[in-house]
Amino acid sequence: MPDKVIRLRSPQAEFIKFNTIKAYINDILKMRSSESAVKKSMSEFDSAIETVLKEAGELAKQDKRNTVMDQDIISAVEKHLGKRNLTWQETAEEIIRKNPTDLGKISKAINDYIEKDQGKK
Repeated sequence: MPDKVIRLRSPQAEFIKFNTIKAYINDILKMRSSESAVKKSMSEFDSAIETVLKEAGELAKQDKRNTVMDQDIISAVEKHLGKRNLTWQETAEEIIRKNPTDLGKISKAINDYIEKDQGKK
């Protein structure tokens, strides 16, 4: 009878290197760090990067693309690591990427807001 094959979860990707974290803490923060703290930060950062990249890949596939693009990374980072405030140019770029139906809804919402605001004056 053949031996049973046990498949383990693939090892976590290593994007962050030990010396990079250690050097940053030493040189920039002017502090010392324990080996376990550096390894823990590496594990957490690597996990976050892997999660974001997988999400970005899924977003690209949903758009029927084989290329991960800026908007995929931005959306994945916001979903998994939090949002940041966009400049008005970035906001406009995000809006312009929407489909015509969504653009119509956005336009209506803006017009409704303007009419409501003018009604108060």
